[in-house]
Amino acid sequence: MLWTPSAGAVKVISNSGIVGTGSPGSAVVSHATVANSFGSVVELISAANNVQDSWGIWVHLEGGGAATTINERTTRILIGGATDDVLIPPLICGYSVIPGAGFSYFFPLHVPGGVRIAADAASVRLGSSARVLVYLFGGCPPPFRVGRKVTALGTQVDNSRGQTLTVAASGGAASATQMIASTTEDYFAFVPGFQPQNDASITPAGFINVGIGVGAATEERIGTWWFSKTTAEDSGGPVPAMPAFYDAPAGTRITMLCSNVGANDTGGYGGLVYAVS
Repeated sequence: MLWTPSAGAVKVISNSGIVGTGSPGSAVVSHATVANSFGSVVELISAANNVQDSWGIWVHLEGGGAATTINERTTRILIGGATDDVLIPPLICGYSVIPGAGFSYFFPLHVPGGVRIAADAASVRLGSSARVLVYLFGGCPPPFRVGRKVTALGTQVDNSRGQTLTVAASGGAASATQMIASTTEDYFAFVPGFQPQNDASITPAGFINVGIGVGAATEERIGTWWFSKTTAEDSGGPVPAMPAFYDAPAGTRITMLCSNVGANDTGGYGGLVYAVS
């Protein structure tokens, strides 16, 4: 049977702005006095401007980092009003310095209209500001399966960091880090987050190949993404931003499979797997 694309126009709602009078998106600042704690909530899209039910959300995160500085950071996407709920759990987005680069994630996720979208951020750097852009896609039937929940798989070191990862150096076969031994829900879409950790002098510049594995010790790789790092303590990814679609029932073991093109950084690395259900 041939696939028939959905009819109608895709409509996009965002906080990117429609004229070139300033930086795109919204500035979200980490906590001013407590490291690794979430700062103030910032509204990205108001309830009045969220005029449609959406079936996908693209999040772009950039900034908040600085050269020769430890820069771990995460950002949560929130939904609601006076008491926001977490729509997307902490997204890895640290070591972002260069404007226009940074981290992008897409989730096939139902986002109801008529409610506001907001964000907050945690960082090892006090009061650091980063740009957060959100794009909501809807207006026609979705072209793929859509979920209602995103879960971060892995054990965070703290609010600013992911789980510590084992990374093979110099193009070696990818090393596996178990993120969860047995999932408690059925998941169907997966995308990784990855950043350096505890490193104020990243060297050398290069790329990290990051895969997601499912199953027992001889796990099946369901997708591969790339993350970059530079000697200016700048990082970004994942490329592509799209998740891998794979039906993984409850009880599935999930791993991250990581291989560095060059030598590993002295501070190590951390990450999380984001799973949609």
